[in-house]
This record gives sequence, structure tokens and C-alpha cells, in this order.
Amino acid sequence: MINKEYQSFYFAIVGHDLHMNYFSSNDGNSDYQKKYLLPDTIDNNLNLIILSKFISEKIKDFEKYVGNFIEKVNIITDAKYDQFSLSLKNKYDSNKIKESDVVRLISDAKQLILRNNKNCIILHIFVDKYILDGKEYLEFPENFNYNELVINVSFITVHSSTVKTLNKIFKDCNIEVKKIISYQYSNKFADKSDISPCIAAKKVMDGINPSEVISHNMHTKKQGLFEKMFNYFG
Repeated sequence: MINKEYQSFYFAIVGHDLHMNYFSSNDGNSDYQKKYLLPDTIDNNLNLIILSKFISEKIKDFEKYVGNFIEKVNIITDAKYDQFSLSLKNKYDSNKIKESDVVRLISDAKQLILRNNKNCIILHIFVDKYILDGKEYLEFPENFNYNELVINVSFITVHSSTVKTLNKIFKDCNIEVKKIISYQYSNKFADKSDISPCIAAKKVMDGINPSEVISHNMHTKKQGLFEKMFNYFG
């Protein structure tokens, strides 16, 4: 019997192609996949109605193919993105580093990015490195005493209009968009044998990059540090 907890749908709109993938388990193998040639790109607002109708029809076909209704989906987009990096510092009085310290600093950085870039939506957050009293660490340095904590954080963002368009298309199909993933980023984890960009995107959602802050991964059996940290913050 298929465990519904691990079922997931991924759709990729990359160039003029629409990829649809269904995963019935957490092993990364796609059970069903389809690829269609889109009549236009989502950037062309003049043809957005035609594009929405086309996607709606293909979703119905895919539901029949899989034998399952689609309620939620993760979307991969190759829309133009921006990347921002920040370095944040805080001083303490010989404290032992805690997860909450990092959460607080990243939360501050997130608000700073959004405040200064009104039309952007953050898709991905990364902790590039930690610096404790001048010494650098690539992984979270648990149980270390320190006086000064510095973290370098990066953000991948897209224009809010892209997110609004994608949400509208799938809302019209009665489907909730769970997470939007940057194709340019997720494609770094693609294998040559991958038949769809959705496969690499699932690797991202499953936590293939330990430096990424994952806030929407609800299907991983064992949550990593950042998933634990940000499920209450994100």
C-alpha cells in the first residue's frame, strides 16, 4: 500500500516545456512523468489565459494517468533570479552557541532583504559559513563557547510577479503551491540520467544541500538541523 505521507507532485516550467512528475515514495524515483510543449512562456501576460487553460487540461490528463487527484504541488521555475549575500554579527558574553542564535540572525537577515527589495520573494536561504571568535566553520558548530558569532547568509529570490502568476495558474486549477524552487539552483544537483528537472528539485526538497535552510520539507523522515530550526520560524 502506498503511504500517502510520502506522495508528492512536482511540476517544472522550464523554457517552453512543462514537466509533471509524481513520486509515491521518499526514494527519489519518479513513478509517473509527462512532458509537454507549452504554447507560450509564463512571462507573456497576453497569452496567460491560453497558457492557464493548457496547463489545466494537462493536469486533468495527468491525474487520470496517475489515478490520483492533485491537491498540492512543488513548482520549479527558470524565471530570472537574484542572489544576495549578507554577513551578520552578534556579540555575547561567553555563551555556548545555540540553534536559536542562528535562527535569530537569519530572521534578521531575511527581514532586511525583504525590506530593501519590496518586489522580491525569497525561494532559498543558505548559511555559507559560521565564524566563532574569528574561526570559520562550514557546518553548525554545536557546543562551542564563544564571545562573537558571525554568519554569512545567501538568498535566492525571484520577482513577486512570477510567484503571483504561478500561484494564480494553479489556484485556478484548485491546486495549492507548496514550494517554488529555482531551476538554476536545483539543476546543480541533476544527474545526466535524470529525465526531468523535477528529480533534482526533489533532491533539494529532501535536503541534499546541508547549508540550505529548508522550511517546507514535511516528508523527510529525519529532519536536519535547519529543518528543525525553521519549521517554527519559516
